[in-house]
Amino acid sequence: MNTKTLEAGDRPFGERSAAWAAIALLALATACGGGSGSRDTGSADVSPDVPADVPLDVEGLDLPAVDAPDALDATPDASGCTEGDKACSSAYVAQVCHGDSWVDVDCMAGFGRVCEGGECVEPWQYGSPTFTTCPGVAGGTTQTLAQKAAYYDAIASRLHIHPDLKWMMSVTLKKVETACVGDATPPCYAVPDEATVTYDDVVAWQTGENDGLWSALYLTSQVFRYAVTKSPEALAIIRMLLDGEVTRMKITGVPGLFTRQFIPPNVAGIACPDPVTSKLSYKTDLEKDDNAWVQIRDDGCVWTVNRDTLEWEASTHCGLDAYKGWCWLDNVSQDEYSGHTLALGALYKLVDVPDVQATVKDLMTQIADHLVKNQLYFVDWDGRQTEHGKLHAYSFADTPGFLASMTMDYILMGAVASGRDDLRKYYEDCLLQKNGQCDGWPYPDEPAYTSLLSMMLLYVGNEGCESNYNNFSMVFTSLHNLIWFETDAAVREIVQKAFDENFMREAGQARALIVQKNPWFDFGWAAFKRLGQGSDGPAIQAVDDAICGLKQFPASKAQTAKDSAAKYPEYCKQRNNGSACQFPVPVPERCVETFEWWSDPYDRESCSADPWTIRMPGDYLLPYWMGRYFGFIPENL
Repeated sequence: MNTKTLEAGDRPFGERSAAWAAIALLALATACGGGSGSRDTGSADVSPDVPADVPLDVEGLDLPAVDAPDALDATPDASGCTEGDKACSSAYVAQVCHGDSWVDVDCMAGFGRVCEGGECVEPWQYGSPTFTTCPGVAGGTTQTLAQKAAYYDAIASRLHIHPDLKWMMSVTLKKVETACVGDATPPCYAVPDEATVTYDDVVAWQTGENDGLWSALYLTSQVFRYAVTKSPEALAIIRMLLDGEVTRMKITGVPGLFTRQFIPPNVAGIACPDPVTSKLSYKTDLEKDDNAWVQIRDDGCVWTVNRDTLEWEASTHCGLDAYKGWCWLDNVSQDEYSGHTLALGALYKLVDVPDVQATVKDLMTQIADHLVKNQLYFVDWDGRQTEHGKLHAYSFADTPGFLASMTMDYILMGAVASGRDDLRKYYEDCLLQKNGQCDGWPYPDEPAYTSLLSMMLLYVGNEGCESNYNNFSMVFTSLHNLIWFETDAAVREIVQKAFDENFMREAGQARALIVQKNPWFDFGWAAFKRLGQGSDGPAIQAVDDAICGLKQFPASKAQTAKDSAAKYPEYCKQRNNGSACQFPVPVPERCVETFEWWSDPYDRESCSADPWTIRMPGDYLLPYWMGRYFGFIPENL
């Protein structure tokens, strides 16, 4: 059969090809009609991956009587075909009949989609799966999923984000003394009314070395929310937090380098370490294995405390006049970047707003450039590699698969966002070694990174009891976006295989993630696991488990008393000598965490009630809005 193949790069939608555009779109109309592929009403705009000049609705189009472009002329085969016929020649290639000739549409290379019934559809829509909704789950709240989302979205913008800080945080509220009741011993305090508290009621912002990570995960939730609803409030939050992302990079004075934590002057409830009483917080570290604060003074330079003399001294790292009086924490880690890049990738894909896109592309490109320039290390303001910023696969900073997935993700996203051939070449020739090892590659012993992805080695100790859940979460963010951005079907399938067999469903693992009912992981895997011809089909059970977990998620993130340690006996020891149960602790019985799905669900723990501490709600909102976007959660559930 003689055919021609249409890819996004061909862009045959010029002045003389309105008819051809319509013909090609016969294979794309179902997927493109929703822009991003969401099955919710009012879903996302067209992804930046889809050519901007592709019309999304061909009905009623006045088609001139013109032939297809010469470059795409096809010769009829012996059997011919009928105008408008559609078919799939493979899992990724759709066919549409033009005249009496077949024309191929490469769904994956062109649009990141798969073929079904002769149409290019979003991978998570393949087969039009019907998902269950976990009716009658034990421990579920009385509120619907939508009601909890509305509550958490409201309290997030009202309480957890200060406009002068521009990142999401947990908070400690002011205590208001009140009359004691009964035999209570004074002083007594009124329990906060979560329906009315605002950031003006905060006595302390719970800042820490992972500020950027937690805030970026919440930012990602708002990206999916905007994609589903087009909410102006969601877009306003995106712009505010994205401005915080820009600050988080610019304040370091190093392109592509984020800080762990930054604090501006004169914001109530948060302050830099005191330069006199907490002077040692600014002491430079000899081995670069501890985080250290730096101060920006009126000369626009970084100042630190000399580790030998213990005296303040100016560095030559200057030009930071915009941040006089600020401080920031150095030695950024992989953890931080996993959150930032997850958010940036989602923003690039789903928020087709010019100013947002410009900022996102710039940040993604800076990250990729920084890594290429520094041979896959994050290099700090002082010219030294950060302790947990070694990303090349054989650096022994972690397993080869862990590091390969992270590196591939960051470089590919930078290449796509920038559109630059040099970054694409670095990704394909140096990391993937599609044409053999690239010239000047500093790590000649490292094979193609695709060959290393199966070497995740995430499950550690007897039955995985000693596994590091930070690593699970970091790998998840990398695999999630790597699959989303990769349109080479062969490479994509390798990544999906690692996602499936070395992350979610590792053979022989009693604690494989698939049994842990983590909504964040379950929805991400359900959306990006391999579907279509030759697959084992949609992740029906995982979606059901994820919905169950969200139904059980508490309706408030103020801490109530919990004691799973007393209820469940110890089954094994965790890493760092912690104590684990045999099965995951039910969600309603867990202590409130900053981000629940980042932690070990087998943890035996106890906690006291503390209604004045309210954790940020990103851990509910991120999987909820992901579930809505990918069509797993009905709007009225």
